[in-house]
Amino acid sequence: MISSLEEFNTIEQEVPLAPYTTWNIGGSAEYFWEPTKDELSDVLRYCEQNHIPVHFLGRGSNVLISSDGVDGLAICTRSSLQGIELQDDVIHAEAGVSMPVLANFAASYEIAGFEHLICIPGSIGAGIAINAGLAAHGRKEIGDSLIDVTVMNRSGTVFKERAEDLELGFRTSNIPDRDLFVLSARFDGSARGTEGEIASEMHTHLRKRKSKQPLSVPTAGSTFKNPSNGKSAGWLIDQAGLKGYQVGGAKVSEVHANWIENTGTATSDDVLDVINHVKRVVDDEFGIELEIEIRVLE
Repeated sequence: MISSLEEFNTIEQEVPLAPYTTWNIGGSAEYFWEPTKDELSDVLRYCEQNHIPVHFLGRGSNVLISSDGVDGLAICTRSSLQGIELQDDVIHAEAGVSMPVLANFAASYEIAGFEHLICIPGSIGAGIAINAGLAAHGRKEIGDSLIDVTVMNRSGTVFKERAEDLELGFRTSNIPDRDLFVLSARFDGSARGTEGEIASEMHTHLRKRKSKQPLSVPTAGSTFKNPSNGKSAGWLIDQAGLKGYQVGGAKVSEVHANWIENTGTATSDDVLDVINHVKRVVDDEFGIELEIEIRVLE
């Protein structure tokens, strides 16, 4: 039985979170941890029993963290839970493995169906939680090849969940609503392709990404979900004349209107002001209420 989080030497206090996010925005976390599987159940159980908030950051993409910081424990898997292996046409990957690493791993065994993940910078755990993927190119998602996941709840209990029980949809699953932490996942690795075919498709995805996305500045990827019917969020924002709209250091990208750039000094309030302005203008222009895709931690 632990009496405080300070008992764990690997848990740090008052750690600035901006360097752990792709937006490079965020104040300090009260507690910060890159977890180990052996200690995770004890830590989550202690936080649950003592009403300590827990924030799962993954690799820090697709998230906006308050510049004032966050209370509780921030869990980052940028450098932990990195195991990946192939067994009998099944890829076993831990939650901290990045989606590009999964894509390259599959390619090294001439396994097809993972090429699109080369473009997505987040972790497998976070990616499954939002069913990350590409809206274009026939809507390919990480859940397409998912068999099951091993998860842990806030009480520290570990169990498996089949992919079909996760309610995977467009940028959604039931994992966040159930406060589950993904420990690992198994993927179907039976689809085959030639080395040349897989490499060519990965190259095509990367080339399109570089030409259509602002990769040279800090961003969090797509800010808004695409509406279920009609035009994309980026098209709506562009047609509303909002490219280049800026508040403080936060700016609607000139390259892709659904991306908000940190020009160097953006705060979380700057980003939220841009988001709210974009939502108002698009609603006024098209009668469509955009829904944010990013998670906001305040």
